[in-house]
Amino acid sequence: MKRSLFAIAAVAAMVGCRHEKPGSAVGIRIYPTIETRVTGLYFDPGDRIGLSVVRAAGNFVVNRPMTYDGSAFTAPGLLWYNDLNERSTLTAYYPYAETGVPTLFRIAADQTTGTESSDLLGAVKRDVTPVAAPVGMVFRHLMSQLTVTIDNKSDGTVTQVVLGGLVPAASVDFEAQIAVAAADVAAEDIRALEIETDRSYRAIVVPQTAALSVTIHTSDGKSRTQTIASALLESGRRYNLAVEVTNIDISLSLSGEITDWEDGGSLESGGNSGDDGPVASGELEYGGETYRSTAIDGTVWMAENLRYMPDGAELQNGMWYPSDGASAVAEKGLLYDYTTATGAETRAAKTSGVVRGICPSGWHIPQLAELEALIASENRPADFLCCSGFWIATSGRYGAANRGYLLCADAPVEGQCTALMYTATAAPQLVQVPSENGITVRCVRD
Repeated sequence: MKRSLFAIAAVAAMVGCRHEKPGSAVGIRIYPTIETRVTGLYFDPGDRIGLSVVRAAGNFVVNRPMTYDGSAFTAPGLLWYNDLNERSTLTAYYPYAETGVPTLFRIAADQTTGTESSDLLGAVKRDVTPVAAPVGMVFRHLMSQLTVTIDNKSDGTVTQVVLGGLVPAASVDFEAQIAVAAADVAAEDIRALEIETDRSYRAIVVPQTAALSVTIHTSDGKSRTQTIASALLESGRRYNLAVEVTNIDISLSLSGEITDWEDGGSLESGGNSGDDGPVASGELEYGGETYRSTAIDGTVWMAENLRYMPDGAELQNGMWYPSDGASAVAEKGLLYDYTTATGAETRAAKTSGVVRGICPSGWHIPQLAELEALIASENRPADFLCCSGFWIATSGRYGAANRGYLLCADAPVEGQCTALMYTATAAPQLVQVPSENGITVRCVRD
């Protein structure tokens, strides 16, 4: 039976024993993955989430505050239960509320000083067992984001942007990852945050279908309003509304590329963008874990190192922790030798065609041409490659932690395989490495 990644750390330490000894409980830690923050790309040290853990017998933890230390969320004295076989569901949200898990969440009506308090994030992880390594959780935006881009052709300067007709409160179900406009709550005006004077404003709003009005106030004392009769604002989507301002009136239209959150498309239709091109980013569920994915020049890659434990695989026998140890598995993945990574496929298949190996169905170990394209791409994210170190089989030790290798399906010489070598400062290049060495794996979508 396939095992979840984070069971590996606990199982290895106990030499096959399935139950912890009394008093050996470890602390609960959460390693967050996040799509995009309103105020940045990640959590900041000191940020707090609320965590709840539900076992079969009932609640184990309810709304426990956890603080981000720069790598994971932790809480003093928060320990796992002792039964390693019992599974539970973890739900978390940001920002933390001392009054309890918010089933009703209100955005700020006045967002002129900032939008962060209105950016509600939620995460859920099912079938989790007690583990020593941090539990990876993907935090998703539950509100909608609206950016107003202004082309001002009037004699005055824009002083304020007000969004009207919107319900400011959402009913939230964190386990289902759903937020909808609360019933029996009256619509209010939302004052948007100035991003760039006279050019760009932004607000976080509750997902809903509404008659959305946009009012532009200018320094000459005038105000101009237009309304979209039925604007569909969906959870987790970002919308960009272009507004042309003249001395007499304003006009509204969708404008500009939406890049941070999921593309919300047209406000009038409320649907997706209709783009038939490759998906820019997404997620993949595999082996009980969630992986981010990203498209680079039309090829969809895992955006994280694989941390999957195949049936029959054992640590220190074809598979190893990254050089930083078990605690780094959530961030840096596992290391695999060539045989473990490519599975039971024959050498002929490995060198002549697509090799699935330990990748999920519909994905494969990168081919030589795909790694060559990755090296040449100008669109590869700067943080795409993660240095996990490597395992040197002949000496039984780790190589430099600031270096990484990415496995290729190509194995032109017996005992050697091709890999992409990289460091934090040097450009990646293709090299040959001993096939028994442990290196990282990224899967590519077929």
